[in-house]
Amino acid sequence: MGLSSNARLLTITARLTSNEYESQQIANAKMRLATQSQEASANYISALNTQQLLYTNYDSHGDAITQKLTAGSIYQYSDMKPQYVLANPSGKALISQGDAYNFEQADNLDAFLASYGLKKEWKTPTLKANYEKLESPDFVAKREAWDKAVRDIMSDPANVVTWEKEKAVSFNDYQAKLAEYREAVLDYNIGVGTETQVQKARESLTDAKQKYSECITFENWANTSAAIEKNDDGSYKKDKNGMIVYTEVYKNMEDYNKVLDEYNTEAEDYGSKKEDLYTYNDSNKARWYTNLWYRLNGESTEKSLQGKENANYSVLDEKLLNSTTWIQDALAKGALFIEVAKYEESSNQIPDINNPTVMNLRGITWKTNILTSLSNIIKKDDDNAIARAEADYKKKTEEINAKDEKYQNKIKILDTEHTALQQEYQSVQSALNKNIQRSFKTFNG
Repeated sequence: MGLSSNARLLTITARLTSNEYESQQIANAKMRLATQSQEASANYISALNTQQLLYTNYDSHGDAITQKLTAGSIYQYSDMKPQYVLANPSGKALISQGDAYNFEQADNLDAFLASYGLKKEWKTPTLKANYEKLESPDFVAKREAWDKAVRDIMSDPANVVTWEKEKAVSFNDYQAKLAEYREAVLDYNIGVGTETQVQKARESLTDAKQKYSECITFENWANTSAAIEKNDDGSYKKDKNGMIVYTEVYKNMEDYNKVLDEYNTEAEDYGSKKEDLYTYNDSNKARWYTNLWYRLNGESTEKSLQGKENANYSVLDEKLLNSTTWIQDALAKGALFIEVAKYEESSNQIPDINNPTVMNLRGITWKTNILTSLSNIIKKDDDNAIARAEADYKKKTEEINAKDEKYQNKIKILDTEHTALQQEYQSVQSALNKNIQRSFKTFNG
Protein backbone atom coordinates (compact mmCIF):
# COMPACT_ATOMS: atom_id res chain seq x y z
CA MET A 1 0.00 0.00 0.00
CA GLY A 2 2.77 2.44 0.88
CA LEU A 3 4.75 1.87 -2.29
CA SER A 4 1.71 2.16 -4.54
CA SER A 5 0.65 5.38 -2.77
CA ASN A 6 4.09 6.90 -3.24
CA ALA A 7 4.07 6.01 -6.92
CA ARG A 8 0.67 7.60 -7.30
CA LEU A 9 1.84 10.78 -5.59
CA LEU A 10 4.76 11.01 -7.99
CA THR A 11 2.44 10.52 -10.93
CA ILE A 12 0.07 13.23 -9.69
CA THR A 13 2.98 15.61 -9.02
CA ALA A 14 4.33 15.10 -12.54
CA ARG A 15 0.90 15.71 -14.02
CA LEU A 16 0.42 18.88 -11.94
CA THR A 17 3.79 20.17 -13.14
CA SER A 18 2.87 19.45 -16.75
CA ASN A 19 -0.52 21.07 -16.21
CA GLU A 20 1.05 24.22 -14.80
CA TYR A 21 3.62 24.40 -17.64
CA GLU A 22 0.91 24.03 -20.29
CA SER A 23 -1.14 26.71 -18.55
CA GLN A 24 1.88 29.06 -18.62
CA GLN A 25 2.38 28.40 -22.34
CA ILE A 26 -1.22 29.24 -23.07
CA ALA A 27 -0.91 32.42 -20.98
CA ASN A 28 2.12 33.43 -23.06
CA ALA A 29 0.20 32.70 -26.25
CA LYS A 30 -2.68 34.89 -25.04
CA MET A 31 -0.18 37.71 -24.38
CA ARG A 32 1.08 37.39 -27.98
CA LEU A 33 -2.51 37.58 -29.17
CA ALA A 34 -2.93 40.79 -27.20
CA THR A 35 0.18 42.24 -28.90
CA GLN A 36 -1.13 41.21 -32.32
CA SER A 37 -4.43 42.82 -31.53
CA GLN A 38 -2.69 46.09 -30.60
CA GLU A 39 -0.66 46.00 -33.83
CA ALA A 40 -3.76 45.38 -35.94
CA SER A 41 -5.51 48.24 -34.17
CA ALA A 42 -2.53 50.58 -34.69
CA ASN A 43 -2.33 49.68 -38.42
CA TYR A 44 -6.02 50.37 -38.81
CA ILE A 45 -5.79 53.71 -37.02
CA SER A 46 -2.76 54.63 -39.18
CA ALA A 47 -4.73 53.78 -42.32
CA LEU A 48 -7.57 56.03 -41.18
CA ASN A 49 -5.08 58.90 -41.30
CA THR A 50 -3.69 57.93 -44.73
CA GLN A 51 -3.94 60.59 -47.41
CA GLN A 52 -3.12 60.49 -51.12
CA LEU A 53 -2.10 63.26 -53.51
CA LEU A 54 -4.53 63.88 -56.35
CA TYR A 55 -3.79 65.79 -59.54
CA THR A 56 -6.46 67.74 -61.40
CA ASN A 57 -6.17 68.12 -65.16
CA TYR A 58 -8.57 69.39 -67.81
CA ASP A 59 -9.62 67.77 -71.07
CA SER A 60 -10.10 69.54 -74.40
CA HIS A 61 -13.64 70.52 -73.34
CA GLY A 62 -12.43 72.14 -70.14
CA ASP A 63 -13.84 69.39 -67.90
CA ALA A 64 -11.81 68.60 -64.77
CA ILE A 65 -10.21 65.15 -64.55
CA THR A 66 -8.84 64.11 -61.15
CA GLN A 67 -6.35 61.27 -60.88
CA LYS A 68 -3.69 60.03 -58.50
CA LEU A 69 -0.51 62.09 -58.71
CA THR A 70 2.37 60.48 -60.62
CA ALA A 71 5.38 61.86 -62.45
CA GLY A 72 3.76 60.62 -65.65
CA SER A 73 0.59 62.63 -65.05
CA ILE A 74 2.71 65.75 -64.47
CA TYR A 75 4.79 65.36 -67.63
CA GLN A 76 1.99 64.48 -70.02
CA TYR A 77 1.40 67.57 -72.15
CA SER A 78 -1.90 69.40 -72.02
CA ASP A 79 -2.54 73.01 -72.98
CA MET A 80 -5.00 73.31 -70.08
CA LYS A 81 -2.62 72.72 -67.19
CA PRO A 82 0.42 74.39 -65.62
CA GLN A 83 3.81 72.95 -66.50
CA TYR A 84 5.76 71.24 -63.72
CA VAL A 85 9.04 69.38 -63.47
CA LEU A 86 10.29 67.25 -60.60
CA ALA A 87 13.75 68.09 -59.28
CA ASN A 88 16.03 66.36 -56.78
CA PRO A 89 17.89 68.19 -53.96
CA SER A 90 20.94 68.69 -56.22
CA GLY A 91 18.81 70.68 -58.65
CA LYS A 92 18.62 68.13 -61.46
CA ALA A 93 15.32 67.72 -63.25
CA LEU A 94 13.97 64.15 -63.23
CA ILE A 95 12.47 63.49 -66.65
CA SER A 96 11.04 60.58 -68.58
CA GLN A 97 13.14 58.37 -70.83
CA GLY A 98 11.20 59.63 -73.84
CA ASP A 99 11.93 63.31 -73.15
CA ALA A 100 15.56 62.49 -72.37
CA TYR A 101 15.97 60.60 -75.65
CA ASN A 102 14.44 63.44 -77.69
CA PHE A 103 16.73 65.95 -76.01
CA GLU A 104 19.87 63.87 -76.46
CA GLN A 105 19.15 63.33 -80.16
CA ALA A 106 18.55 67.04 -80.86
CA ASP A 107 21.36 69.46 -81.70
CA ASN A 108 19.08 72.48 -81.36
CA LEU A 109 15.64 73.61 -80.26
CA ASP A 110 14.11 73.14 -83.72
CA ALA A 111 15.10 69.47 -83.79
CA PHE A 112 13.81 68.99 -80.24
CA LEU A 113 10.44 70.50 -81.08
CA ALA A 114 10.26 68.51 -84.31
CA SER A 115 10.48 65.28 -82.27
CA TYR A 116 7.08 66.21 -80.81
CA GLY A 117 5.60 66.97 -84.23
CA LEU A 118 6.12 70.74 -83.98
CA LYS A 119 7.13 72.63 -87.12
CA LYS A 120 7.92 76.27 -87.85
CA GLU A 121 5.54 77.97 -90.27
CA TRP A 122 7.45 80.82 -91.89
CA LYS A 123 6.05 84.13 -93.11
CA THR A 124 7.49 83.64 -96.59
CA PRO A 125 9.01 80.77 -98.60
CA THR A 126 12.29 82.70 -99.08
CA LEU A 127 12.72 83.20 -95.34
CA LYS A 128 12.25 79.49 -94.85
CA ALA A 129 14.60 78.59 -97.70
CA ASN A 130 17.38 80.89 -96.51
CA TYR A 131 16.98 79.76 -92.89
CA GLU A 132 17.23 76.13 -93.94
CA LYS A 133 20.34 76.94 -95.99
CA LEU A 134 21.99 78.60 -93.02
CA GLU A 135 21.14 75.57 -90.90
CA SER A 136 22.15 73.02 -93.54
CA PRO A 137 25.21 70.83 -92.80
CA ASP A 138 27.11 72.42 -95.70
CA PHE A 139 26.61 75.98 -94.50
CA VAL A 140 27.14 75.09 -90.86
CA ALA A 141 30.44 73.47 -91.87
CA LYS A 142 31.47 76.64 -93.72
CA ARG A 143 30.71 78.81 -90.69
CA GLU A 144 32.44 76.44 -88.29
CA ALA A 145 35.53 76.23 -90.55
CA TRP A 146 35.76 80.03 -90.59
CA ASP A 147 35.31 80.28 -86.82
CA LYS A 148 37.99 77.63 -86.32
CA ALA A 149 40.44 79.43 -88.60
CA VAL A 150 40.05 82.64 -86.59
CA ARG A 151 40.29 80.79 -83.26
CA ASP A 152 43.45 78.98 -84.33
CA ILE A 153 45.12 82.28 -85.22
CA MET A 154 44.09 83.94 -81.97
CA SER A 155 45.16 80.99 -79.82
CA ASP A 156 48.78 81.07 -81.08
CA PRO A 157 50.91 83.33 -78.80
CA ALA A 158 53.39 83.91 -81.63
CA ASN A 159 50.66 85.64 -83.60
CA VAL A 160 50.29 88.27 -80.87
CA VAL A 161 53.90 89.30 -81.48
CA THR A 162 53.35 89.33 -85.25
CA TRP A 163 50.18 91.40 -84.87
CA GLU A 164 51.93 93.99 -82.68
CA LYS A 165 54.72 94.34 -85.25
CA GLU A 166 52.30 94.68 -88.17
CA LYS A 167 50.20 97.13 -86.20
CA ALA A 168 53.26 99.33 -85.61
CA VAL A 169 54.34 99.08 -89.25
CA SER A 170 50.83 99.81 -90.56
CA PHE A 171 50.47 102.76 -88.21
CA ASN A 172 53.78 104.26 -89.36
CA ASP A 173 52.85 103.64 -92.97
CA TYR A 174 49.47 105.27 -92.41
CA GLN A 175 51.14 108.33 -90.87
CA ALA A 176 53.59 108.52 -93.77
CA LYS A 177 50.85 108.23 -96.40
CA LEU A 178 48.80 110.83 -94.55
CA ALA A 179 51.74 113.23 -94.66
CA GLU A 180 52.25 112.52 -98.39
CA TYR A 181 48.58 113.17 -99.07
CA ARG A 182 48.65 116.47 -97.19
CA GLU A 183 51.79 117.50 -99.09
CA ALA A 184 50.15 116.59 -102.42
CA VAL A 185 47.07 118.63 -101.52
CA LEU A 186 49.26 121.57 -100.48
CA ASP A 187 51.28 121.39 -103.73
CA TYR A 188 48.05 121.27 -105.72
CA ASN A 189 46.64 124.30 -103.88
CA ILE A 190 49.74 126.43 -104.55
CA GLY A 191 49.85 125.37 -108.19
CA VAL A 192 52.93 123.15 -108.20
CA GLY A 193 51.10 119.82 -108.06
CA THR A 194 48.51 118.07 -110.21
CA GLU A 195 45.11 116.54 -109.50
CA THR A 196 46.48 113.16 -110.57
CA GLN A 197 49.15 113.34 -107.88
CA VAL A 198 46.46 114.13 -105.28
CA GLN A 199 44.35 111.21 -106.48
CA LYS A 200 47.28 108.76 -106.25
CA ALA A 201 48.17 110.06 -102.76
CA ARG A 202 44.52 109.64 -101.70
CA GLU A 203 44.42 106.05 -102.97
CA SER A 204 47.66 105.21 -101.15
CA LEU A 205 46.28 106.80 -97.98
CA THR A 206 43.05 104.82 -98.29
CA ASP A 207 44.98 101.55 -98.64
CA ALA A 208 47.20 102.42 -95.67
CA LYS A 209 44.18 103.38 -93.58
CA GLN A 210 42.44 100.12 -94.46
CA LYS A 211 45.56 98.12 -93.56
CA TYR A 212 45.87 99.94 -90.24
CA SER A 213 42.18 99.50 -89.38
CA GLU A 214 42.63 95.78 -89.92
CA CYS A 215 45.31 95.84 -87.22
CA ILE A 216 43.51 98.08 -84.70
CA THR A 217 42.61 95.05 -82.53
CA PHE A 218 44.00 91.55 -82.38
CA GLU A 219 40.60 90.18 -83.40
CA ASN A 220 40.49 92.42 -86.47
CA TRP A 221 43.97 91.27 -87.42
CA ALA A 222 43.02 87.59 -86.90
CA ASN A 223 39.94 87.95 -89.13
CA THR A 224 42.04 89.58 -91.85
CA SER A 225 44.73 86.92 -91.52
CA ALA A 226 42.11 84.18 -91.86
CA ALA A 227 40.63 85.88 -94.93
CA ILE A 228 43.70 86.94 -96.96
CA GLU A 229 46.70 84.95 -98.08
CA LYS A 230 49.96 86.59 -96.99
CA ASN A 231 53.54 86.55 -98.21
CA ASP A 232 56.40 85.69 -95.88
CA ASP A 233 57.00 89.37 -95.16
CA GLY A 234 53.38 89.81 -94.07
CA SER A 235 52.23 91.60 -97.20
CA TYR A 236 49.04 90.55 -98.95
CA LYS A 237 49.36 88.04 -101.78
CA LYS A 238 48.07 89.19 -105.16
CA ASP A 239 47.37 87.38 -108.39
CA LYS A 240 48.82 88.29 -111.79
CA ASN A 241 46.11 90.89 -112.23
CA GLY A 242 47.06 92.57 -108.96
CA MET A 243 43.99 91.34 -107.11
CA ILE A 244 44.21 90.19 -103.48
CA VAL A 245 44.16 86.40 -103.05
CA TYR A 246 41.58 85.25 -100.47
CA THR A 247 41.66 82.01 -98.49
CA GLU A 248 39.31 79.12 -99.21
CA VAL A 249 37.54 79.40 -95.84
CA TYR A 250 36.85 83.07 -96.54
CA LYS A 251 35.46 82.32 -100.02
CA ASN A 252 33.15 79.73 -98.45
CA MET A 253 32.14 82.23 -95.81
CA GLU A 254 31.26 84.73 -98.53
CA ASP A 255 28.66 82.22 -99.79
CA TYR A 256 27.32 81.98 -96.24
CA ASN A 257 27.27 85.76 -95.79
CA LYS A 258 25.38 86.24 -99.05
CA VAL A 259 22.53 84.05 -97.83
CA LEU A 260 22.78 85.65 -94.39
CA ASP A 261 22.38 89.14 -95.88
CA GLU A 262 19.33 88.05 -97.86
CA TYR A 263 17.81 86.51 -94.75
CA ASN A 264 18.47 89.54 -92.54
CA THR A 265 17.28 92.01 -95.17
CA GLU A 266 13.93 90.27 -95.52
CA ALA A 267 13.68 89.68 -91.77
CA GLU A 268 13.90 93.43 -91.12
CA ASP A 269 10.55 93.87 -92.87
CA TYR A 270 8.83 91.99 -90.03
CA GLY A 271 10.18 94.01 -87.11
CA SER A 272 12.87 93.54 -84.52
CA LYS A 273 11.59 90.29 -83.03
CA LYS A 274 12.92 87.20 -84.76
CA GLU A 275 9.94 85.28 -83.33
CA ASP A 276 7.70 87.33 -85.62
CA LEU A 277 9.24 85.61 -88.63
CA TYR A 278 7.39 82.36 -87.94
CA THR A 279 4.71 80.62 -85.91
CA TYR A 280 4.27 76.98 -84.89
CA ASN A 281 1.60 74.54 -85.95
CA ASP A 282 0.70 74.26 -82.23
CA SER A 283 1.89 77.36 -80.36
CA ASN A 284 0.90 76.16 -76.85
CA LYS A 285 2.64 72.83 -77.27
CA ALA A 286 5.69 74.61 -78.71
CA ARG A 287 5.82 76.87 -75.67
CA TRP A 288 5.61 73.84 -73.34
CA TYR A 289 8.55 72.02 -74.93
CA THR A 290 10.54 75.23 -75.40
CA ASN A 291 10.27 75.69 -71.63
CA LEU A 292 11.47 72.12 -71.14
CA TRP A 293 14.42 72.69 -73.51
CA TYR A 294 15.38 75.76 -71.49
CA ARG A 295 15.30 73.70 -68.26
CA LEU A 296 17.48 70.95 -69.72
CA ASN A 297 19.85 72.98 -71.90
CA GLY A 298 19.95 76.58 -70.74
CA GLU A 299 19.05 79.72 -72.66
CA SER A 300 20.63 78.96 -76.06
CA THR A 301 18.56 77.43 -78.85
CA GLU A 302 21.73 75.55 -79.80
CA LYS A 303 22.87 72.56 -77.71
CA SER A 304 25.02 73.95 -74.89
CA LEU A 305 27.99 72.29 -73.18
CA GLN A 306 25.77 71.56 -70.16
CA GLY A 307 23.20 70.06 -72.48
CA LYS A 308 25.77 67.87 -74.20
CA GLU A 309 27.01 66.61 -70.84
CA ASN A 310 23.47 65.99 -69.51
CA ALA A 311 24.37 68.15 -66.51
CA ASN A 312 20.90 69.51 -65.78
CA TYR A 313 18.80 66.33 -65.59
CA SER A 314 18.56 62.65 -64.71
CA VAL A 315 16.37 60.01 -66.30
CA LEU A 316 13.50 58.69 -64.20
CA ASP A 317 12.92 54.94 -64.10
CA GLU A 318 9.72 53.96 -65.90
CA LYS A 319 8.42 52.15 -62.79
CA LEU A 320 8.80 55.32 -60.73
CA LEU A 321 7.24 57.38 -63.52
CA ASN A 322 3.89 55.70 -62.87
CA SER A 323 4.21 55.10 -59.12
CA THR A 324 1.78 56.93 -56.83
CA THR A 325 3.51 55.90 -53.59
CA TRP A 326 7.04 56.85 -54.67
CA ILE A 327 6.26 60.43 -55.61
CA GLN A 328 4.12 60.95 -52.50
CA ASP A 329 6.79 59.58 -50.15
CA ALA A 330 9.60 61.45 -51.93
CA LEU A 331 7.73 64.77 -51.73
CA ALA A 332 6.89 64.19 -48.07
CA LYS A 333 10.51 63.39 -47.18
CA GLY A 334 11.98 66.31 -49.15
CA ALA A 335 13.69 64.05 -51.68
CA LEU A 336 11.72 65.73 -54.47
CA PHE A 337 10.71 69.29 -55.27
CA ILE A 338 8.21 70.62 -57.77
CA GLU A 339 9.30 73.42 -60.11
CA VAL A 340 6.79 75.50 -62.04
CA ALA A 341 7.50 77.00 -65.46
CA LYS A 342 6.72 80.65 -65.94
CA TYR A 343 6.87 82.54 -69.21
CA GLU A 344 6.87 86.29 -69.61
CA GLU A 345 6.63 87.84 -73.05
CA SER A 346 10.14 88.87 -74.06
CA SER A 347 12.09 89.26 -77.26
CA ASN A 348 14.73 86.59 -77.73
CA GLN A 349 18.25 87.83 -78.41
CA ILE A 350 20.76 86.87 -81.09
CA PRO A 351 24.21 86.78 -79.44
CA ASP A 352 26.07 86.56 -82.76
CA ILE A 353 24.79 88.60 -85.71
CA ASN A 354 26.71 86.30 -88.06
CA ASN A 355 24.74 83.33 -86.76
CA PRO A 356 21.09 84.49 -86.51
CA THR A 357 19.71 80.96 -86.32
CA VAL A 358 20.95 80.72 -82.72
CA MET A 359 19.05 82.76 -80.13
CA ASN A 360 19.12 83.20 -76.38
CA LEU A 361 15.70 82.43 -74.94
CA ARG A 362 14.32 85.21 -72.80
CA GLY A 363 11.35 85.40 -70.42
CA ILE A 364 11.49 81.75 -69.23
CA THR A 365 11.94 80.87 -65.56
CA TRP A 366 11.56 77.71 -63.46
CA LYS A 367 10.72 78.31 -59.82
CA THR A 368 10.48 75.82 -56.94
CA ASN A 369 7.05 75.92 -55.25
CA ILE A 370 5.79 74.39 -52.02
CA LEU A 371 3.20 71.68 -52.48
CA THR A 372 0.41 73.51 -50.70
CA SER A 373 0.66 76.44 -53.11
CA LEU A 374 -0.22 74.29 -56.14
CA SER A 375 -3.97 74.52 -56.53
CA ASN A 376 -4.35 71.52 -58.83
CA ILE A 377 -2.55 69.12 -56.44
CA ILE A 378 -4.65 68.26 -53.39
CA LYS A 379 -4.54 65.83 -50.45
CA LYS A 380 -7.48 63.49 -49.82
CA ASP A 381 -8.20 60.50 -47.56
CA ASP A 382 -7.11 57.31 -49.28
CA ASP A 383 -10.42 55.43 -49.31
CA ASN A 384 -8.92 52.33 -50.90
CA ALA A 385 -6.17 52.12 -48.29
CA ILE A 386 -8.71 52.58 -45.51
CA ALA A 387 -10.97 49.87 -46.95
CA ARG A 388 -8.06 47.44 -47.26
CA ALA A 389 -6.93 48.21 -43.71
CA GLU A 390 -10.45 47.75 -42.36
CA ALA A 391 -10.82 44.37 -44.07
CA ASP A 392 -7.39 43.30 -42.80
CA TYR A 393 -8.27 44.48 -39.28
CA LYS A 394 -11.53 42.52 -39.27
CA LYS A 395 -9.82 39.39 -40.56
CA LYS A 396 -7.02 39.56 -37.98
CA THR A 397 -9.49 40.33 -35.17
CA GLU A 398 -11.61 37.32 -36.08
CA GLU A 399 -8.53 35.07 -36.15
CA ILE A 400 -7.33 36.44 -32.79
CA ASN A 401 -10.76 36.01 -31.19
CA ALA A 402 -11.03 32.43 -32.45
CA LYS A 403 -7.61 31.56 -31.06
CA ASP A 404 -8.38 33.32 -27.80
CA GLU A 405 -11.61 31.35 -27.37
CA LYS A 406 -9.72 28.13 -28.07
CA TYR A 407 -7.07 29.04 -25.47
CA GLN A 408 -9.77 30.01 -22.97
CA ASN A 409 -11.53 26.63 -23.30
CA LYS A 410 -8.22 24.84 -22.91
CA ILE A 411 -7.47 26.82 -19.74
CA LYS A 412 -10.86 25.83 -18.29
CA ILE A 413 -10.10 22.18 -18.95
CA LEU A 414 -6.65 22.52 -17.39
CA ASP A 415 -8.09 24.35 -14.35
CA THR A 416 -10.68 21.59 -13.81
CA GLU A 417 -8.01 18.92 -14.18
CA HIS A 418 -5.67 20.84 -11.88
CA THR A 419 -8.35 21.02 -9.18
CA ALA A 420 -9.09 17.30 -9.46
CA LEU A 421 -5.40 16.41 -9.30
CA GLN A 422 -4.90 18.56 -6.20
CA GLN A 423 -7.88 16.88 -4.51
CA GLU A 424 -6.59 13.44 -5.43
CA TYR A 425 -3.12 14.39 -4.22
CA GLN A 426 -4.49 15.44 -0.85
CA SER A 427 -6.57 12.23 -0.57
CA VAL A 428 -3.62 9.96 -1.37
CA GLN A 429 -1.36 11.96 0.95
CA SER A 430 -3.89 11.66 3.74
CA ALA A 431 -4.26 7.88 3.26
CA LEU A 432 -0.49 7.51 3.18
CA ASN A 433 -0.10 9.49 6.41
CA LYS A 434 -2.70 7.30 8.17
CA ASN A 435 -0.98 4.19 6.97
CA ILE A 436 2.33 5.45 8.40
CA GLN A 437 0.71 6.23 11.72
CA ARG A 438 -0.75 2.69 11.96
CA SER A 439 2.60 1.24 11.18
CA PHE A 440 4.25 3.22 14.00
CA LYS A 441 1.58 2.06 16.46
CA THR A 442 2.13 -1.58 15.46
CA PHE A 443 5.85 -1.33 15.98
CA ASN A 444 5.47 0.53 19.27
CA GLY A 445 2.86 -1.85 20.65
